[in-house]
Order: sequence, then structure tokens, then C-alpha cells
Amino acid sequence: MGERRLVAVEGARVMDARLAEIAGALEATGWAAELYDADWRLVWCSSQLKQLVGEEDDEALGVGLHLLESRLQDVWSRIVPARGLAGWIRETLPPILVDDPGIREVVLAHTQKPEVRDVVEAAQPAESPVWSGQFTVHLDEDEDRVRYFGVRLREADGTSIGAAYMYGSALPATLLALVARGDAGMFERMARLVEPGRQEAAILFADLQASGSLSRRLPSAAYFEVIRDLDTRIDAAVIAELGIVGKHVGDGVVAFFLPHDVGSPSKAARAAVCAARGVRAAAAEIGAEHGVELAVNVGVHWGGMLYMGQIVTRGRLEVTALGDEVNECARIEQVAKDGALLASKDLLERLDPDDAKRAGLDIGRVTYTPLAELAGEQEKAVRDAGQLAVTALS
Repeated sequence: MGERRLVAVEGARVMDARLAEIAGALEATGWAAELYDADWRLVWCSSQLKQLVGEEDDEALGVGLHLLESRLQDVWSRIVPARGLAGWIRETLPPILVDDPGIREVVLAHTQKPEVRDVVEAAQPAESPVWSGQFTVHLDEDEDRVRYFGVRLREADGTSIGAAYMYGSALPATLLALVARGDAGMFERMARLVEPGRQEAAILFADLQASGSLSRRLPSAAYFEVIRDLDTRIDAAVIAELGIVGKHVGDGVVAFFLPHDVGSPSKAARAAVCAARGVRAAAAEIGAEHGVELAVNVGVHWGGMLYMGQIVTRGRLEVTALGDEVNECARIEQVAKDGALLASKDLLERLDPDDAKRAGLDIGRVTYTPLAELAGEQEKAVRDAGQLAVTALS
């Protein structure tokens, strides 16, 4: 057997140096993973696994406990039904019994769940280099299928140094590839909003003017290409400024720029202005490429007390926000005409001198107009946001 060298991990625990090296490699992959030592004791959980189960504390996760004891911790019981836990144990227990036959009695002493006890009592020792399966987890109010893969870690002479577990989506690779086309940075920003709550943010609304007329003039296939390309470029303009694409409604989009994502309220306001300009530039480029005139109207506004969070269903994942300022921004965009960009005074006065300069704005010389004066006969705009001061930006 090779020499077992111990190294400090996170200051308090020690781990075999060989396992520590594997832990570093697994962490770099961004996978949800665990490592167990040669005695089948949990020694490490990846950061992604901790996020998946919603627990950062090593003790609560069962670090230091035998694999099966760790899986009986409350954190796992909350998200994995007894039937799923029983299936996981069915696949995992046979190779463990080869090394540690006494663990059967330990597990039986720790659980009264009949599904688990039946599996533990029936399990027989069986050497296996790898094992896999899947189980259901309950996260919030949803159910998701998780696939896992376990592998024994051995020296060149066959001596065990431990085991590794990797957890991932039960979706096939072809579907995961579609998700992977998204921007990882934006998904991370969305993930930070897993708990709904109050946020301040710059808001952007954009919509294609006269889309109905355009759809009637173009062949359906050509119109589809225009809208697909436009949506792609609009999203790219938002993401380039570290924003979050909220949702596409019809031929429009809503986006948010949060201070803690970009650095400050001033930078969030600048990001919204820059993204808005990027949206208009994208419309001009797409129009030129397809030989049509596209006018995308844009409104940007500030939300000081938005209630924001994720909406995750079987059919979609998006971030949404509630608040008067969201409705006001929608009205600002509706008043904009012929590809105009209207910005509210509330947003522009968040800009500090440096960000204003970088956005090409002299805030001290900007003049504003009440939205009601621009809205004409648009009753909703007058009713919901008529007193808002706005200005047109180039």
C-alpha cells in the first residue's frame, strides 16, 4: 500500500493528499461531487453539491461520517424521498459490505424507514469498480431527476484509497447541449436570485415596432429568421453589460441590471443605457442583413424596490420582477416611437460623473419632458406614468 500523506483542507479537516488532488480536479470541473476515504467516510463535498442541496455546513452534510450515516442526515432526508434513498443504497451498499460488513447494523440502528431497512437487510457483499443510478430530489416545490456515478479509487497495486461520487442531470447529453448554449455568467446571476426578495435594479423594455405589418409582408420563414436573429442579438447586448434577460413577450424583451452584479447603482444605470444602445444597433444590423427596416423602441428606468426572483416550471426558467417601476418602464417603451430610446430621470440621475462620461452623457445639460406630453392619446401611459420625467437618448 502506498504511503498515506495527510494535508490540511479548509483549515480544520485533513485529507489524504491523493484525495485532495482529486478534490481539486473535481472542483475545477464544476460538477456536484463527493469524496470518501478508504474507510468509506465522507471527506469532501464540492461547492456545486453544496449549492444543489442548499447546505454549506460540512457537519450538516455529514463530513467525517461513514457514507451511509452521512446519507441519513437531515439535509438529505429533506430533499431525497425514502424510496430514492433506498435505491441509492441498493446500488451503493454491496461494495461497501466487502470492506465493512458491520455497517449494515449501524444503518439499521439509525433508520426506521421500511423502504431503507428492507434494502439494507437484503443487500449482499459484491465487489464492483463502478456503480450508477438515479433518484428524485425535491427542491422547493419541484421534483428533479438526478443521475449519479460512483467509482472506487485505487492505487496501481489495487489498494483502495477511497471512492468518488459525481451527480448530474438525468437529461441526455443532446438536451444538455441546448442548455449549454446559454451564457453561463447570466445563469449564475439568475441563480443568485433563487430566493425571491427586494432588489434595486435598472430596467430595460424593448419592443419591435409594427411587427404585425412586417410579418404580413414577409414570408413566414423569412420573418422567423428576422425575429430569431433579433432576439439573439438583443440578448447578447444585455448579457454584454452583465444584465439578466427577463422574458421575451411577443416581439419584445425585458431585462434587469442589478448593482451587485455590475458594481454599483451608477454602473447598473450605465449598463442599462449601453445595453439599450446595443439593442438599437442590433436592430439596424439585422434590418440591413435581411433587407428590411426594423425599429426597436426602448425604455430604461430605475426600480428602487422591485420584488425579484426566479420562476422555474416544467416549461421555463426565468427571472421576473414586480413593482410599479416595471409597469412604468413598460409605458416609457410604449411611448417611444420609430426606434427611439427614452430614459427616465430616475435612472439617469443614478449616474455618477465618471459613468455618465463613459456613457457619453452630460447629465447637467439633459432636459426632461413629462411622459404625458409625449403619450398623446395613450391612456395607460398617462395613467400609469404620466408624471415621469424622460428624455430621448441618441
